[in-house]
Amino acid sequence: MSFEVTYNGDIQYIKLFYSTEKTRAGKYYGEFYKKMDSLAIDLKRFKQELDEDSEKAAKIAKDAANKALSERFGPLRYIIDDRHWDEDMVISKILDDRKDEMFALAQKTFNNEVLLEEDGEEEYQIHLDEGGIEVDGEGVVTSLGEFFDSEDYYEINEAKLEKLEKLDWFIIWSRTEAGEFKTEGGKHEGNYSSNELNMENCLLTYRGLPLVIPSNGTDIFSNELEIHFADETRVSLHISDA
Repeated sequence: MSFEVTYNGDIQYIKLFYSTEKTRAGKYYGEFYKKMDSLAIDLKRFKQELDEDSEKAAKIAKDAANKALSERFGPLRYIIDDRHWDEDMVISKILDDRKDEMFALAQKTFNNEVLLEEDGEEEYQIHLDEGGIEVDGEGVVTSLGEFFDSEDYYEINEAKLEKLEKLDWFIIWSRTEAGEFKTEGGKHEGNYSSNELNMENCLLTYRGLPLVIPSNGTDIFSNELEIHFADETRVSLHISDA
């Protein structure tokens, strides 16, 4: 007797691009990583300068604004409201220029063909919650919350995020697809048992095999490309055809 187990839900495909010795030595895109690194070095330096100067620059700007108001409308008639003043109002134009250069270079380099064919430094998949398990097309009562709410699920994703946050820059491509996902080989022998359902590296598995093979195609409802900068900002990139 054989049966097929499927996860009817969402799976997210993630590909990461960032600078390593391997990517910098790449035949086709090595120069891209080197140029991005050079721009990122400048960006980090300008960010450090902004952090050091922002409080002083904000005070200069506020004092100058109050002086201009006083000269135009008379002493103390109008002043800058401290409750709405923030030193973050002062930005670094040259820092933003470097980010614009990095954005333009990434936008010029990455299109749909490159994303599909170029190896990322990392590539992996994760299952997303709110799906269900089916056996031969019939839903079975199985609590998946224990897998998605587990410490392992969050710790694995958190560890990946912490690693990325230490980088000078990175580009992340994430595509979320909905469908029915089976294990490689499809059919299993014997009888279904929920005890053989597990989760490894954020993927649901049955008998140790991840449920990642689409049974009847998938629907793509999220396809995002983002560049993350060292100043903890990020910008979406447009995914164009080649």
